[in-house]
Amino acid sequence: MLVVTLAAAGALFTEGTRRAGNAAAGMVRISAGCRVPVTLRDSGDFFVYIEQGPVPMPDSANCTNAGLPMTNPHGIPMIGFAVATPDGVERRVTQVRPNRRYDLGRNDGLLTSRFTGRAGETVIVGLVADSPDVAVAIGENVFSLRLPWRIASGIVLAIGLLLTVALFRAGAKR
Repeated sequence: MLVVTLAAAGALFTEGTRRAGNAAAGMVRISAGCRVPVTLRDSGDFFVYIEQGPVPMPDSANCTNAGLPMTNPHGIPMIGFAVATPDGVERRVTQVRPNRRYDLGRNDGLLTSRFTGRAGETVIVGLVADSPDVAVAIGENVFSLRLPWRIASGIVLAIGLLLTVALFRAGAKR
């Protein structure tokens, strides 16, 4: 019973990590100094992560500022991005607290903010930074994708351990 419990809990945990990893791999990534049109596939919230860059950019990207040195008189790292419609109307980007770091296979980053969009809508995402070694990734909330699987894994583990203890006690009474 204990082996089956551990295997089931492990399988659920692994599935949640796999789904979050697939979502991370499928994010749209934009390098510093670039502006890229992005067509949204779904409606709802889109989450923005800061990642290490640069990343390969599509032909539709305008990277005229990529690699240009920026001066920062304050001596602290600087990064900024904007999400706007093609006619220049800037989208409201909300900061996410707390900022959480994720590491899923080849992708890792820091969750910083989110914005809302509609399926089929095109937005322009632009990124400026004082370093060319930075990018943003836009996609699903990888933390909320894996959370239900982790909860299910914990429930299966708890029930399985309780059943294992009950079977052990019943066997010891014989």
